[in-house]
Amino acid sequence: MSKKVLHIFGIMNRGGAELRTLDTLSPLAKKGVALEFCALTGRQGVLDQGIVAQQSKVHYCRLGVLFPLRFFLLLKKHNFDCVHSHVADVSGVILFIAWLAGVKQRIAHYRSTQVSAQTSLVKKMRNRCFKQLIDWFATDIIGVCNAALNAFWSNNWQQDKRCRVIYNGLQRPPISTKQPEYWHQFKLTKDLPVVINIARMDPPKNHGFIIDVFIALFKKQPCYLVLVGKENTTVKHALLERLEAENLTEYVLFAQEQANVYPFIQHANAMLFPSLWEGLPGAVIEAASLGLPVISSALAGVDEIAQYLPCVKQLPLTAEISAWETALTNAFAQTEESQQQAQHAFTQSPFNITLCVESLYAVYK
Repeated sequence: MSKKVLHIFGIMNRGGAELRTLDTLSPLAKKGVALEFCALTGRQGVLDQGIVAQQSKVHYCRLGVLFPLRFFLLLKKHNFDCVHSHVADVSGVILFIAWLAGVKQRIAHYRSTQVSAQTSLVKKMRNRCFKQLIDWFATDIIGVCNAALNAFWSNNWQQDKRCRVIYNGLQRPPISTKQPEYWHQFKLTKDLPVVINIARMDPPKNHGFIIDVFIALFKKQPCYLVLVGKENTTVKHALLERLEAENLTEYVLFAQEQANVYPFIQHANAMLFPSLWEGLPGAVIEAASLGLPVISSALAGVDEIAQYLPCVKQLPLTAEISAWETALTNAFAQTEESQQQAQHAFTQSPFNITLCVESLYAVYK
């Protein structure tokens, strides 16, 4: 089979949906499915260079008054067999234009489980129109988890033959021996447990709560906190002010965005992940693939992960801080045997890249 697929994103930056889609680029190419990408912001992203290095392309088509015409001409010029859109209900417009351009397969892919309750009446009406366009013009509708289709499509989505769930898959790197002094390069030289969080500094990632838990935990169990992810100057400043007030600045590493997070995960003792909402968070799967205990907020997507990966535990955000302290302290006591069991569980789970690729291939063919 030879097929050409255009994936639609806002910008190709280091987000969960973007990274997990890139993980399928090479395996699908070997099966005759060529993936290309379109950025609706019209801007270059940090992943673009890597995409080009894999013999693929990024097309830039900025949303605006002339977008429908530009996108139509882009589809006509490159003769795509499939348009696979990841931009929530806005996918309705994308798929409508793809239908006008004669693209045979048109996929709407829902990546979140959170529908904003504060959307204005105008936006609600707009989204309803977009969703109607998806209903009319989508040949396939994919959810990153069951909860995503429940939230964005219908509680009865199983009755729609176009709908299916395809969990994000990832290629876990070979598990290597831990380096005893790994954290010394970051000036974390004391023999203390390390708590890690991997998330960009956006409000839904709840960094303020992470600091709340860390400050309380430190008083009972001294430890380090490592924050990996794209930084926001305002958020970081607020976090630093709180840490300085507690004299804990030297115990927190702001590691910024990292191309490879696995060494950080491998040398940590626990992941703290108290997001307000998520779809199917890749960071949680990455951590669990190496058997790292994850203490997450109670989220529908994480609940589906925890069904397969037992090292993932959940707490409601309404729980007392002491409950989070206890959960992390218990995580620090993880045995080597339980870690190996967790690693094995990943290989048998639907989050393995092999199953994800096969599921996508079945859709494309």
